[in-house]
Amino acid sequence: MIRLNIIVEGQTEETFVRDLLAPHLGERQVFVSARCVETGRRKQRIFRGGLVSYAKARQDILRWLAQDPQALVSTMFDCYALPEDFPRPQTPRGSASIMEWVARLEAALAADIGDSRFLPYLQVHEFEALLFSDVAATGQVLGASPPQLQRLQEVRGAFETPEHINDSPETAPSKRLIQLFPRYDKTFFGPTAVSRIGLESVRRECPHFASWLTKLERLSTQPEEGEATGG
Repeated sequence: MIRLNIIVEGQTEETFVRDLLAPHLGERQVFVSARCVETGRRKQRIFRGGLVSYAKARQDILRWLAQDPQALVSTMFDCYALPEDFPRPQTPRGSASIMEWVARLEAALAADIGDSRFLPYLQVHEFEALLFSDVAATGQVLGASPPQLQRLQEVRGAFETPEHINDSPETAPSKRLIQLFPRYDKTFFGPTAVSRIGLESVRRECPHFASWLTKLERLSTQPEEGEATGG
């Protein structure tokens, strides 16, 4: 049995992990817990949700690693609008494709945490990118009119994958959805839409997410430390 703790950016991601990812991985003997990243403490109260600073997220990651030494820890943070103090590669942003850049960000995060039980994941560019994996399904959840659905299809068709939908403050995936659906509520519609789409469709359309999902699925097949691997 493998236990995996995932620190997520907010309630939307926590619902996604609890309702979709955890049951999927549980079938593969990987048992998942999730909680929102800690943002502060006051008068014995813990406040969670929102990646307000890397320093606070780092403390939370290290705390869970220490509190549960038999478990692995991963993250689900958006790479869009990362805090200024987040670990960065030495190479500039424009020197790599977005997929390579995010992989370098994850490597920098892993190096800063410095624990082999830590498996970092950053969403390219943000959670809402997953909703473009099947715009027909997303349109159904959002009650899209024919013109709105057509616009969703146009946005998806303009990019290689949903994860390539860019990180401009005006055109990031969430901003595009809000422009089309002013009442869009991430916490309610986000997990519902991804549930309608299904993990396999998301895997097929979003290569960086697919890589993370495959890595998590394979955890239960990896030999325990010190276990003979044959030969």
